[in-house]
Amino acid sequence: MHSRQCDAFNQHSLAVAFIQPVDLYQTVERSVKYGFLFIGLTFAAFFLFEVLKRLPIHPLQYALVGVALAVFFLLLISLSEHMGFAPAYAIAAGSCVALLGYYVGHVLHSFRRGAGFAVSLASLYGLLYVLLRAEDHALLMGSLLVFAALAATMVATRRVDWYAVAANPSAPVPPAAKNSA
Repeated sequence: MHSRQCDAFNQHSLAVAFIQPVDLYQTVERSVKYGFLFIGLTFAAFFLFEVLKRLPIHPLQYALVGVALAVFFLLLISLSEHMGFAPAYAIAAGSCVALLGYYVGHVLHSFRRGAGFAVSLASLYGLLYVLLRAEDHALLMGSLLVFAALAATMVATRRVDWYAVAANPSAPVPPAAKNSA
């Protein structure tokens, strides 16, 4: 008789699952994974400035911009070991945006273009921060960001004659291409 009472009890189960919160190093690792996309988008914007505005940019200048973007991740991890992730991210991003805005302004021969580049870069850092904090929707948001960047590039360059650009890089951009930018 006692065994039948225990059978009913054995049919029930209890389980506990512990959720491991995302720690500092996992968040930095995720930011580095997005870093390749981030650096690629920045280079694409830099290249579009060069092509659409007909401003020659030396490969060494591209390299310096790339190194500055990579140093962001080094700053992020080193600062976040001594303070919280959010202040470390703000300091690293702010420092890189200021440096790159200043540098690109001189490379593009215009304070306004440098400031525009800095604002765009700051927006991109802001999007990266949101992606890092949105654990459940990060892939969806990242995919939408890539699609939006691709669409904007295609719209901005829809009237550029790439054969003419390659044949005569110092010639002015055709009026149709200027209106599309």
